[in-house]
Amino acid sequence: MSTPLEALQSAFADAIDDPAADAALFKHLQIADETLAHERLGLYRGNVRAARRAALASAYPVIAQLTGDAYFEALSFAYARAHPLRDADLNRFGAALPDFIERYETDARYAYFGDVARLEWALHVASFAANITPLSTAQWQSIGVEKLMSARLKLHPACTALESRYAAFEIWRAHRQNGVAEPIDINRPNWTLIVRPQWRSAALAHTQAAHAAFFALQRGETLDAALERAFSIDENFDFATQWRTWIETNAITGLLDK
Repeated sequence: MSTPLEALQSAFADAIDDPAADAALFKHLQIADETLAHERLGLYRGNVRAARRAALASAYPVIAQLTGDAYFEALSFAYARAHPLRDADLNRFGAALPDFIERYETDARYAYFGDVARLEWALHVASFAANITPLSTAQWQSIGVEKLMSARLKLHPACTALESRYAAFEIWRAHRQNGVAEPIDINRPNWTLIVRPQWRSAALAHTQAAHAAFFALQRGETLDAALERAFSIDENFDFATQWRTWIETNAITGLLDK
């Protein structure tokens, strides 16, 4: 059985999401003027909704652009009803939005919303990942080829390798550049690597072969095994260029095997 305080808190939470629940809340309170109480609670309700919407818009700026203000407002409200805030840190509020928007948006023309949202959330999370000091250029050069190929590599905790059925990276990049430079085939699969070379997270286009190799490294496979996966997909995989990109963006920071 809930305590009086728990019942009051539950009634208050319900009222924040639904004005129709105000009456149930007022039963727990000594209200002299219910009209004034409705108005004041409405102000509080508006502030809470605005804060939740702002948190989602901060994490999902491209989704907000793609959907428009009215849609995003309705999406934010529906998401908050389905996923009540359980954490004082609003930066973690939007974690379930990618899966939610796939259920929320039933029009097949916009099925790519979920994958774009996953890319944006990975960027958001990367901003708060732990700092890692990578090996220097000299330290990398001192590692022999044989040891490097047989080693398991340490990856930056900000990194996420994403695979999309749709052109999620291209859509995201076009909207971050405030315009579409050329037509995008929405149904073209994309592979993306989220990195944080310094203090700002970034998204890089990956090939399917590069994605397979990096994903293998994330699973703890050796560099040799990871490259075997890449070359099985693309016999012309440019490992030298890809390796340089991984190192320059701090995607790979050192060796797990000493």
